[in-house]
Amino acid sequence: METILPVNLGYQIGLIGFTRFSNILRLSHYVIGIHPRYLLRLLLVVSLSLIGLPLGLWERIVCSRKIAQTQIENPPIFIVGHWRSGTTHLHNLMTQDSNFGYLSMYQSVVPDCSLVGRDWLKHLLAKILPIKRPMDNMIWPIEGPQEEEVALCKTMPTSFYTHFLFPSKTRYLFRKYVLMDGASPRAIAEFKRKYYRLLQVATIHAQGKPLILKNPVNTARMALLLELFPDAKFIHIHRSPYDVFRSAQNLHQTLTPITTLQTLNANQAEETILMLYEEMMQRYLKNRSLIPSGNLVEIRFEDLEQKPMAEIKRIYEVLNLPNYESVMPTLKAYLDGQKSYQKNQLPLSPEAIQKIEQRWQFAFSNFGYNLLV
Repeated sequence: METILPVNLGYQIGLIGFTRFSNILRLSHYVIGIHPRYLLRLLLVVSLSLIGLPLGLWERIVCSRKIAQTQIENPPIFIVGHWRSGTTHLHNLMTQDSNFGYLSMYQSVVPDCSLVGRDWLKHLLAKILPIKRPMDNMIWPIEGPQEEEVALCKTMPTSFYTHFLFPSKTRYLFRKYVLMDGASPRAIAEFKRKYYRLLQVATIHAQGKPLILKNPVNTARMALLLELFPDAKFIHIHRSPYDVFRSAQNLHQTLTPITTLQTLNANQAEETILMLYEEMMQRYLKNRSLIPSGNLVEIRFEDLEQKPMAEIKRIYEVLNLPNYESVMPTLKAYLDGQKSYQKNQLPLSPEAIQKIEQRWQFAFSNFGYNLLV
């Protein structure tokens, strides 16, 4: 489907549009860091926020009781793993099983009014949002699964994806509101409350089905998720650190310029990529023992790519999920449709290789990857 707006504008509407107006006000202390060249972009964010304001009020009036009464009876299945490790591919595979629900692209774009707008707003957004992601060639359908952090950043200023707008705050947001180092009890309580409500709305959209969720940020939040859902199941996917680094660089170079309100520092970007992986994966390795036996399965992206049916079957077996045999035909048909997909070919400099091997050595040893040298 062709979009009716310029591609970058479509991405901006999807990623930073329809931010809750109260959230924008709570971010006002960052205004000093906004570069004048991005004032039109700021105007877009504020305008879409004001458009969403009556829709959000309408949803609160009409749907608040239904949302509050919605119980998440089946603990979610969380797909975790660092960005560019294959979490989206795995999520797309797992959601071929119609017995599961998920948070959709549509809900992530308009988290405050997805219920009252599903009969008309969804169709409008389908014409506005680009069909492919900006950082790779993967399809991005309005009904397809999306990560929760895109929705969370529109409802609270402490979401990590606030760095879409303010990339200079990336490390601060990560350490304080992903690792929760120094986060106040009030901020933690707000995260739990809004995250649970988001999943209540997703459960309504999914007609009560168990949810399969994908959010790379959750890789370092597992202890917090277990407080909300003690019986939650987790699928962790990891990938060669070399491939993760080169793909993360491409993500930063393609996505951040579309959403930022600040000037970018190319020198800081590389250090940020190294730091995020380092601290996220070390937190994961520290906390994975908290997950009850039988509720965690770890897979390699490379294995999923080479033998997807076998790896999905192993996930079902380890997590004791039903209905694998019935979903096999759908899964195979989806995989057949993906055979023409071409990954980006991204080179690595010798200097980058050296930094990866020095800073991420723990990942090579823990996840069984060989060094190039």
